[in-house]
Amino acid sequence: MESTIAFLASASFLLMVPGPTNSLIATNGAISGLRRTVFLLPAELCAYMIAIVGWGLGLAAVARYVPAAIVAAKLAASATLILSACKLWVFGGRGCYHRRTVLQDVFLVTVSNPKALIFALAIVPYLKDGDLRSALPYLAALGILIPIMGVGWSAIGAGLAHGLRSVVSSAGFARVGAVILLCFAAGLVGTTLRSTVF
Repeated sequence: MESTIAFLASASFLLMVPGPTNSLIATNGAISGLRRTVFLLPAELCAYMIAIVGWGLGLAAVARYVPAAIVAAKLAASATLILSACKLWVFGGRGCYHRRTVLQDVFLVTVSNPKALIFALAIVPYLKDGDLRSALPYLAALGILIPIMGVGWSAIGAGLAHGLRSVVSSAGFARVGAVILLCFAAGLVGTTLRSTVF
């Protein structure tokens, strides 16, 4: 019981912390509103599950023999964040930033989100040991928590937009979101290089 409560508390806290996915969802909430942003949540959920299981079962095992695999994965994640930030900067305030493009960006940003690595290696029990069957109840709980937090971040973005619509355009919200994504990418590159060099 205590381990379940600890898992729920730590998972909820990590999902509430601002990050690349939350920033992108909040930005789209500001641009498109809460109702139109809800369709992003299945892409977020699928990407998180793929990334968490992939990190937990795949990369963790590979890294035992090829330590550079985690470094390469983090740098690839940074490149994905930079690409999504550039697209958001250029197209976020325009009609050509279509639903399909936003879905792809949310999926790519989430699947490369460093939080997935934390979930896989530190929060979801049994996963890093390769015991997927024992980890399934915890993954199911995450399957409920992730959309709930996604709705919350979308509502935050929509609420900010409602209050600031008279002074900030949708392009402005998109560019703020792009800058935040670039900051996360720069931070990830910096910490990766520091851990590699030192």
